[in-house]
Amino acid sequence: MGSGHPYSHPLADSYFSHAPVRFGDYVAKLAAVPTAEAQRALSEWRLDPHQDEDGFRHATVAFFRDSEVVFELKAQLWADAERQPIEDASVDWPVSVSPYRTVATLRLPSQDAYSPERVRYFDEVMTFRPAHSLVAHRPLGSVMRARLQVYRALSDFRHRENGVSAEDTASIDRIPA
Repeated sequence: MGSGHPYSHPLADSYFSHAPVRFGDYVAKLAAVPTAEAQRALSEWRLDPHQDEDGFRHATVAFFRDSEVVFELKAQLWADAERQPIEDASVDWPVSVSPYRTVATLRLPSQDAYSPERVRYFDEVMTFRPAHSLVAHRPLGSVMRARLQVYRALSDFRHRENGVSAEDTASIDRIPA
């Protein structure tokens, strides 16, 4: 058990932002909730880290090989400055004040998720960071402001050390198959 939680399948778990983002004219915390039946069927899957230290990756790659992955993207809108602080990411926003609302469905087709070309591209070329967002969806709060600086510095260091130019992937066509 890690941090008091079972080692569950990464594609069966729900994910929540702890810090808010701009959501067009609104502010929101976001969640991604698995909705495909095949993902929900993984609810009892558990990793034994002593058997496979890369088990999360292996399980995810195996699932993607044969199955589509579907998440509902949900937004919890900021409605109460007292009970939903923007600057304190440690405070859970009560769903009684603002429930999560489904705003999109993310469908990721079955694929070879860990091909050598993709591994090189994601490990050496592409950069993931909160700053890669539209102005209408920019990160908010002190935690996110700090992350913007740290992620930029880490990306710059990694690309400089690897002798590779960073790319902003604006199209899925740039990602190796």
